[in-house]
Order: sequence, then C-alpha cells, then structure tokens
Amino acid sequence: MLIILSCTKTEEKPDLVVDIKVSKNGYEPNVITVERNKVVLFRITAVDEGIEQEPNSKYYGHCFYILPPYDVMVENIKNGETREVKVKMIYPGHHIFTCPYCVDFFPTKGDIYVK
Repeated sequence: MLIILSCTKTEEKPDLVVDIKVSKNGYEPNVITVERNKVVLFRITAVDEGIEQEPNSKYYGHCFYILPPYDVMVENIKNGETREVKVKMIYPGHHIFTCPYCVDFFPTKGDIYVK
C-alpha cells in the first residue's frame, strides 16, 4: 500500500491575495472562490479581541483554520494584527474555514470554493 500525503501550506509565490477581516461578527468576506492549483496568500486581520478580553489568555484573538483536507491553521491573531499564510488550493470542491476559539459563540465560519 502506498500513501501519499501532500502539504498545502507553501512558500511558493502567490497567484492571488485574499484579504480577510475577522471579528465577533464573522469573516469578511465569508465566501471565497479560487481556481484549483493556484497559490493563495490569505492575509487575515483581527478587528477585535475575540472571545477573551485578557491579552495574555490563550484564547485572546482569532484564528483562521481551513478544515481538512487542507488542515491549515493561523492562531492567535490579535486585535489590529494581520497574519499571513500561503496555501496551494489543490483539493477541488467546497471547504470550510473557521475560528475554533469563537465558533460556539460567534458566526465565525466561511466557505472556500475551489473550481
């Protein structure tokens, strides 16, 4: 049996940039459509503190997590901070991104469609 695992996080030059703002009101934009095999630079900016008010708490800030099969996470994006991640969009179809910290409290969920 041969199992091939591929990592979608990459250092390749991006084909496009997607700027995302995350807050207690959710992601903006919350629907993203990209072409398969393109490298996307996601720039995520937190515009509030997330569920926790204490800056030293593990749960202060937001996350950007693209669920498997991508399984790409950017954690602890603090209020006013922008974090980046490059992802090669190799899996076609509908995929979900979310903030695992906030998802039970706020509408922090979005959709990525890979064509």
